[in-house]
Amino acid sequence: MPQEARARARAAVLRAARAWLLSKGLAVEIEDLRFEAEDGPVPAPGLTKLLDRLEKYLRDVYDLADRVDILFRDPDQTSDLMARIDVETDAAEEGADETDRIARRVAQLALGVSSALEPNEHVERLDRAAVAVLHPPQRTLRPVGLVNDGIELFSRHAPELPVELGGVICRMLVDRNVNVRFGGVTLRVGRGETLHLITANGARAWESPVQVSGPAHAAAEALRSSGMSLKQIRASAVAEWGDSRTW
Repeated sequence: MPQEARARARAAVLRAARAWLLSKGLAVEIEDLRFEAEDGPVPAPGLTKLLDRLEKYLRDVYDLADRVDILFRDPDQTSDLMARIDVETDAAEEGADETDRIARRVAQLALGVSSALEPNEHVERLDRAAVAVLHPPQRTLRPVGLVNDGIELFSRHAPELPVELGGVICRMLVDRNVNVRFGGVTLRVGRGETLHLITANGARAWESPVQVSGPAHAAAEALRSSGMSLKQIRASAVAEWGDSRTW
């Protein structure tokens, strides 16, 4: 029904606008906080690229919803026109899905940046905001896990990798029961809060509460020691639901 499609397109606009607002707010906090580190600015790999991508999808969703409105007002509501409305509406919803995914990736990066900083009230506030994006309150949006989103890494320089891995680890601890594999190196969190790093040379574990910076650097070192380049690490990263029965 055209009326239903119009409502769906408008809902997609609201979702995209919400994701844009959340992402921009987190990005401002990331930029403020990362310069507070005593050893120099904490890298924020991929932030600019994610925000550029967000702007593109937001514009696309707005344009698609506008076209649905225009088509809806056409007095000649043929079957071909209704089919076109459905196509445009589906595309708007897919674009909104992408803006939501970008917001979660920015939230994941925010957790990675905060894990590289000394704890304080400002860092804790950013953590809480990021977790709220990843696991929104009930009756607002359905949580989407790392496995569903997939992993996209942006690190081009060695100091950036622990930050991204820190964000991945934080998200794993939020989701629970998740494995992340990089070739022969695996990060694992079962249904509890214990984090495991598994390599060909053995395994390490960090009990709750996990201080993420330590395992993030240990994972980065394990990947470096395995001989993987940053390009290979980016290409090989896979997230999957774990079997927590043995952990």
